Amino acid sequence: MDTRFTSLFTHSKDIFFVMDMNGVILHTNYAFRNTFNYTDQDLAGLNIASICHPADKERQAESQASLLLHKKLVGYQSRVKAKDGCYFSIIWSVILNEDDNLIYSSGNTLAGMVGQPENDIVQHTIQGLNEGFAVLDSFWNITAFNPAFHAMTNLSVEEVKEANFMQIENLGLSERVANEFQLSLTERRSIQVQYLNTKSNGWLRINVYPYKNQLAIFIRDITEIKMQEWVLELEKAVLELNATAQYTLGQTTRELLRGIERIFPDMVCSVLEVDEQQEKMHVLAAPRLSQAYCDLLEGLPVGPDIGSCGRAVYHREQVIVSDIENNPLWDNYAHMVRPYGLKACWSTPVMSSKGSKVLAVFGIYYHETREPSNDEQSIIERTVNILRVLIESKKTEDNIREQNNRLQTIANISSHELRKPVATILGLVNLFDNDDLQNPLNKEIIEHIDTTSQQLDGVIHSIVERTAFIKAFGADA
Repeated sequence: MDTRFTSLFTHSKDIFFVMDMNGVILHTNYAFRNTFNYTDQDLAGLNIASICHPADKERQAESQASLLLHKKLVGYQSRVKAKDGCYFSIIWSVILNEDDNLIYSSGNTLAGMVGQPENDIVQHTIQGLNEGFAVLDSFWNITAFNPAFHAMTNLSVEEVKEANFMQIENLGLSERVANEFQLSLTERRSIQVQYLNTKSNGWLRINVYPYKNQLAIFIRDITEIKMQEWVLELEKAVLELNATAQYTLGQTTRELLRGIERIFPDMVCSVLEVDEQQEKMHVLAAPRLSQAYCDLLEGLPVGPDIGSCGRAVYHREQVIVSDIENNPLWDNYAHMVRPYGLKACWSTPVMSSKGSKVLAVFGIYYHETREPSNDEQSIIERTVNILRVLIESKKTEDNIREQNNRLQTIANISSHELRKPVATILGLVNLFDNDDLQNPLNKEIIEHIDTTSQQLDGVIHSIVERTAFIKAFGADA
C-alpha cells in the first residue's frame, strides 16, 4: 500500500478508502468510518459491493472497465449503505495505482438530494429508492432528483441538473406521455403512465403527483412485470386450446412457442418429442426454424454427443451451449445450423410427472453466442412445466380414446360373436331326441354342440385377453 496516499488522506475530512482489484476494502480513514458508522472490525475483509446500492451495480461494472482503461475516474457517483441501513450518495475520485495494483478512492457526500430541503428521513428514503424520483417545474425542467433517476438518464449530475425532462433521450418519452403530464399539471390530479421505451426496448411506469406548479414523478422499469403478465396470459390461452379437441398436441405446442417468441423476440424455440423407447427425437413444433433444418432434426438419435438436445435427453439434465462453433457436442452437427446463423443452443428435458421418462426436449437457439439470463431461465422452467402438462394430458386423452375403442370392440363381440354360438347351442338342444336316445340324429347334434362350444370358448378367451390388455394399458397411462 502506497504510504504517500494513505498518510495524505488519513486525517482528511474527505471520505477515503483503499481496496484491492476484487473490491475488498483494505484501509479506511476516520471520515469514512464516521460517515457510515462502521468500525474497523465491521470493515475487515468487507467487499465494497456489499455496501453499495443494488441499483448501481450496472454502472459500477461500466466504471470499473473505464478505470482499467484510463487508470482514474473523476466525478463518479454511487450510493453507499451506512451501518443503520441508510444510503449516502457520494461523488468519488478514483485512482488505480499500478505500482501496487490497488485502487485509491476519495469522496464527498452530496448535501442530500439535489434541490431538496434538509430532512434526514425524506433524504434517506428517497436516496435509497430503486425507483427513479424527480421533481419538475411547469416547464419540465428538473429541479430535484435521486441517484436512481440519475442512473436511468445516462447523463452526468451536472447534465441532469440542466436537462429538460421531456428531452432526456435515454427515457424514450413519447408525445402521449408528454400530454399525460400536461393533463396532470392542468387538472391537478395524479396519473400513471406505462409506455415502451424504444431506446432500451423496456417498459417504464411513471407515477405523476402534482403539487402547486410542480410535478413529483416516480419512474420504475416494469419490463419483468409486463413479461410475467404476458406469460400468464399465454399459459392460460394455451391451456384453453389444449382443452379443445380440435387442436392437436403439435398445434397447441406451436402456439405456445409462438407466444414465447413474441415475448422474447431473440429466441428461436423448438420442441422435440422423445419416442417411447427413449432412443429417437421427433420434431413436435418449431415455428421459426426452417423446414430444411427441421428435416435434419427429425429422427435424430439420443446420445451424449448428439448436440445439445440429444445430450439433454440422454443425461436428463439441462445443457447450455453458449457457442455452437466451439463446443465438442456440436462437432458433427455445427454444419447443420451454420447456414441459418444459429450460434447458441440451450436444451432442457421435459420429464414425466413421475420422472420415469423424458417426454420431450425444449430447445432455444440464438443468433449470437450467449448464456441464459435469470429471466430466461425462469421462462425455460415455466415452459418446461406447461409442456409436461400439455404432453401428458394429450397422452391421457389418447389412452382414454384407445381404451374406449377396445371396450367398444368387446361390446361388439358380446353382442354379436357371443350371441351366434349361444343361439346355435340352444337350437341344437331343442332338436335333441330325449325319448329315443339311440336316435342317430342325436349323435350329430352332440358333435355340432361340441364344435359350437369350442367356438364359444374361443370368443370368451378373446374377450378375456382384450380385457386384460385394457387393464394393463390403463395402468401404464
